[in-house]
Amino acid sequence: MRRLRILKAVVDTGSVSGAAAALGYTSSAISQQVTALERETDTVLFERAGRGVRPTDAALLLSEHAARVLATLHETEEALASLRAGRIGRIRLGAFPTAGSTLVPAALAAFQRLHPNVALDLVVAETEDAVAALRSGSLDIAVALQFFGESGMPDDGLVYEHLLSDPFRVVIPRQHRLASRRSVDLVDLAQDRWVSIKSCPGYCQRVADEACVQAGFRPTYALEADEYPTAQGFVAAGLGVALVPMLALGSVHPGVVVRRIRKGDWARELWLATRPAIAEHLPIRAMLGCLHDAAGQLVDDHSGG
Repeated sequence: MRRLRILKAVVDTGSVSGAAAALGYTSSAISQQVTALERETDTVLFERAGRGVRPTDAALLLSEHAARVLATLHETEEALASLRAGRIGRIRLGAFPTAGSTLVPAALAAFQRLHPNVALDLVVAETEDAVAALRSGSLDIAVALQFFGESGMPDDGLVYEHLLSDPFRVVIPRQHRLASRRSVDLVDLAQDRWVSIKSCPGYCQRVADEACVQAGFRPTYALEADEYPTAQGFVAAGLGVALVPMLALGSVHPGVVVRRIRKGDWARELWLATRPAIAEHLPIRAMLGCLHDAAGQLVDDHSGG
């Protein structure tokens, strides 16, 4: 590429000295590169013409093609620079359902305002599927639920950042005997029927079960809901009580009340995950920043909840 650039400069300027001045080389260096290119192509490229040189047909042909090749290379370099700077590109983000409907939209909107030419793809997937897609390269960022606490990160080859702790709340019927309380001891619900939620069994239902066990009882589950809105409907109908994380309470059923747990700080932990090879790319860092900002806003909105 360097020799093609030199060849074109000599053709354009009509002399070795002109090409040297244009490119910042010495005339000797230009001559050496032209000689090397003639040797590589087994072709005479220039003839002496007065105080300058005259390009042969071979030189004109190479110069014409060199112009297109150099222009393409320049466009490629510009595109790569834009990609690294976050001006263009595509980010593929995966998130579990409740995060995908509450936390992520605000982050995507903020990112799009900052980087309007970066395409965004959102895939709603449970944690196991999102992490698997991240490892395979199908996703760039995963919003995931994990068992490990805020201070511990697994050594599994991915890069993790803690996003937020999503506290659980007690959801009880509006006419329940404890509905007037501002907070509820789980032990006071030991004799109630409970509603489990199967959409998040490993990360969410497990926390709910452990919270009840720590309170001194094992809950009696009367019904299993597919999703959190359905669970609220069951609770509103008086079919049981439930523990629901705050992110899943974006819309509260009018037939229920939401109360804090009086003893114990039970929460599910949300993490951001990406791959080491892309973790420091500017668009990825920008998206992670927008997700952190959205999470902080949610915490502020729910701080009194």
